[in-house]
Amino acid sequence: MKLPRLVLALISVFLLAGCGIQPTGVISAGEAPGGFQLGEPRPQITLYFVYAGQISPVQRAWAKDATPTTVLTELFGGPTRQEEQEGFNSMLTPGQHVTVDASKLPVTVTVAESMKSLYPIGLQQVVCTVSASMAATGQPVGKGITVVASDTKLESLYCN
Repeated sequence: MKLPRLVLALISVFLLAGCGIQPTGVISAGEAPGGFQLGEPRPQITLYFVYAGQISPVQRAWAKDATPTTVLTELFGGPTRQEEQEGFNSMLTPGQHVTVDASKLPVTVTVAESMKSLYPIGLQQVVCTVSASMAATGQPVGKGITVVASDTKLESLYCN
């Protein structure tokens, strides 16, 4: 009967001893890490590229002025190498001159490309990218978007 008492006594001594780490006061270690911070979100633009035959949004970090014209020009630059590796592509001819007149409604996009080469998926890339750009700045597209191509003009277009 003495053995169980001895074992119990030894266990009590070990538990009271703890792990050997002595308590200390607060130790200053400098500033907190700065990797992710709350507050201002990182500026981004939304571009619409083609993924598995459907248009799909792609978010890009953006430090420049994100006017609808600059965003649309970026779209016509095509997907990045990484976006291509992820399966995104574009139905738009790279480097085409584009402008967006958002001073009045409906918003008018002028593209130096034929509607035959834009329609239908490239046209949706343009309309959805401009719609996202306008929405990001709080501008309405209530009357839709008019796209003027080199050979025709389509009105009241919306991102589907």
